[in-house]
Amino acid sequence: MMTDDAVLKNNSFIHFSALRLRAGTWLKLSYFLGEGPAYDVEFVAAIHGKSIFVSQPDTPSGGIQVDGQYVIYGFNGTSEFTFTAEILQLQGGPFFYAQLTYPDAVEVRVVRDALRVNVSIPMLAMPDSSTSRVSGTIKDLSVKGAMVESVVPVGRIGDKISLVFSTEINARGEVDLDIPARIIYVRKLDAEGIFRSGLEFGHIARDDELILYYLLFTHYAKITNEVGAAIMQLKKNATP
Repeated sequence: MMTDDAVLKNNSFIHFSALRLRAGTWLKLSYFLGEGPAYDVEFVAAIHGKSIFVSQPDTPSGGIQVDGQYVIYGFNGTSEFTFTAEILQLQGGPFFYAQLTYPDAVEVRVVRDALRVNVSIPMLAMPDSSTSRVSGTIKDLSVKGAMVESVVPVGRIGDKISLVFSTEINARGEVDLDIPARIIYVRKLDAEGIFRSGLEFGHIARDDELILYYLLFTHYAKITNEVGAAIMQLKKNATP
């Protein structure tokens, strides 16, 4: 019998409770047969062995149906996870949520110690010790840190700053993040006259952490889908 922390088949399957999801964690929900769009929902709560509860998609019709089989997937910073569930009930106002069957197991795939994705996100670096601010671009992002580029240094090695940027979440629109960080390196790219700085994140506020996980998972899922589509096209072209 598995304990909550037990892992089977080369760390690929775990109990749902071992995910230790927190309320507000963003998930993607799509129809089991792959038809239709994927919806953004938030994890609300779980009754061990019985049901899990998520928010309803922010669409005019809700987009999901009772008795429908769905695939739910998400990202916790180092691993992507997937499980299937059936919708048991859709609760109307004032609290709109969906009740799903409790999954027997969750498939987990470790991406790396801290998934890093290439991005291009405008940012502001605000030193803790002054009121100045430096604009630039986030080029590389993970749950533990980032690499940014700017025309002037964001600070000196060891300085503490706030990394401020915005991202888009389908269900909430544009949201702002303010992440504390410490500068661990600064390098000048002579050929381009650009400064590249490495940042190590400090303690991230809970809401910002959940949004950061969502942002990373969305970018990772997009890359995975594009690579998968490219491989399928190559196989198709190679078929006599």
